[in-house]
Amino acid sequence: MPYLVNKLNFSSPRWSVLSRVLAATLGGYILATASSFFISQLLMTSVGKYQAIHIGLMLTFIVYACVAMWVFSVKTATKAWLGLLKLSISFVVATWLLMQFNGVAS
Repeated sequence: MPYLVNKLNFSSPRWSVLSRVLAATLGGYILATASSFFISQLLMTSVGKYQAIHIGLMLTFIVYACVAMWVFSVKTATKAWLGLLKLSISFVVATWLLMQFNGVAS
């Protein structure tokens, strides 16, 4: 096992780039989905149900593109992952609170 760790050389900048690519693709998808749910719940009372879902899904493309650019602009890949995690959790909690307020959750 130590041979494999020495062979892979985790301190190489290539691993940082790979981590950022994964953060942009997987983390960006998760954050875009969570923001879509949040926007849909936020607009549920002001516009119709289907219109709110449609607006949330359309804004998801903007969120995903911004996340992909942001991941490569922060100093470290760890900051990118932590930022994505914090934002995703906050969107999920806010969506759950809005669902309780709107009376959608059972």
